[in-house]
Amino acid sequence: MRTSPKLLAVLWLLILAGIAPAIHAQDQSATDFYMAYRAAFAKATKIEDVMPYMSKGTLSMVEKTPAGERSKMFEMIKSLDRYTNVKVVKETKSAQGVTLAVEGVDTDKAKASATVEIVREGNAWKLGRESWKSSL
Repeated sequence: MRTSPKLLAVLWLLILAGIAPAIHAQDQSATDFYMAYRAAFAKATKIEDVMPYMSKGTLSMVEKTPAGERSKMFEMIKSLDRYTNVKVVKETKSAQGVTLAVEGVDTDKAKASATVEIVREGNAWKLGRESWKSSL
């Protein structure tokens, strides 16, 4: 059986297209991942928009929420995200991945800080826990 060169070229392109995201994920820093997540979250209109960024543990909690209540839950989460000028100031390796020290400004113009756990699942970074505190 003879395979045409065009077919081989198409197959290689498909293979490389599948490998490229995995290679990129390996090269992406936890900070880059988190900032990409923040951008996606800002544009998200439903929880499903950010599910690819979530760790297995977080996804499990979301999936346990009845489908009819997910939109309300997401609206509440969006309303709690009051931070702008977000930047990562430190990455610390952990047993599961990386812990980020993050700073930003809340809607009252007060400085805010967060601890964000980014976990490694396979070749990809995923968002674990994110905990924000504002200065009073």
